[in-house]
Amino acid sequence: MDQLSVLVRTYKGDDPDALAASIQSLLEQTRLPDEIVVVEDGPLTATLEETLTTLERDTAVPIKRVRHADNQGNGAACRTGIKAASYELVAIQDADDLAVPRRLEWSLELLRATGADLVGGCIEEFETDPDRPHSRRSVPCDPAAIVQTAKLRNPINHTTVLARRQPILEVGNYRQLRLGEDYELWARLLAAGYTAVNSPRVLAKVRAGPQMYRRRGGLEHVYGEFDLQRRLASTGFVSRPRAAANFVVRSAPKLAPNAVRGKIITTLLRDPQPN
Repeated sequence: MDQLSVLVRTYKGDDPDALAASIQSLLEQTRLPDEIVVVEDGPLTATLEETLTTLERDTAVPIKRVRHADNQGNGAACRTGIKAASYELVAIQDADDLAVPRRLEWSLELLRATGADLVGGCIEEFETDPDRPHSRRSVPCDPAAIVQTAKLRNPINHTTVLARRQPILEVGNYRQLRLGEDYELWARLLAAGYTAVNSPRVLAKVRAGPQMYRRRGGLEHVYGEFDLQRRLASTGFVSRPRAAANFVVRSAPKLAPNAVRGKIITTLLRDPQPN
């Protein structure tokens, strides 16, 4: 039977209750993970430490805790987690997201059926109640459609990924960027000829509201977008003119007021859910 690790990154700014709920959703899977690798990106708060210690003590699924002495960012935390994983299959889970109960079961079935190197799926976004999502981020499912979409935007929801570890290591693992570490990694995988497939099913419930939209704006994100597009072009995955056009189109919302940015994201990049 295929064994798998789940990678969770956390840092001092995470909410302890959200982290506990996220890990609990992994412990309630129809197909349990064989280990959970928690990368602690810098010193944690006492409450987060207590939360992880309690989970570590009370669950039958091994929890491997890996610590950074200082906060290094998402890319570095993912890189550490991939290296620390004990198994060839690695799933990704963001610290405040919830995996649906059959996420790992469905992902493994899709990986086996397609022979893909990476599988993902759709997400539903909610503000307070995961059973009342306000939007859905759908993704292309066919490998060719994923490649074409990747030239314009990220075609894979990071928190739904189940991937083979070796291809990630072979293309250089995650890199530390201002933003888009996952997108840049997918581009390198696709450019190297590895295959990605998405499920049309919702695999994760993601917390998303005004705070999330606020975090996606400002000059720092514009600089990050420039660096991301430059790197995508350097791999040969997109042309330089395409990268320049992407930069212009994707930077405009980052400079818009928070409410406008949220409206752009929910109107153009999400499927609204009925109340």
